[in-house]
Amino acid sequence: MTVKVYRYTQHPIVNDETLSHGYATMAFIVLNKLTAVPDSEMDVDPTHVDEEGRYLGLNSSRPT
Repeated sequence: MTVKVYRYTQHPIVNDETLSHGYATMAFIVLNKLTAVPDSEMDVDPTHVDEEGRYLGLNSSRPT
């Protein structure tokens, strides 16, 4: 089983021209009023997603 995550962009708190990118479930993106990047869908192992829906990366996993 996999979980779909999407890249999102979010402006930093300080007024900076750069964008920080991350991946999260669509539920996390909608809940936090973030902007999803089109065509960025990725299937990941559920153990690599935290309880809030943020993707932790390939080398990270939740303790079981």
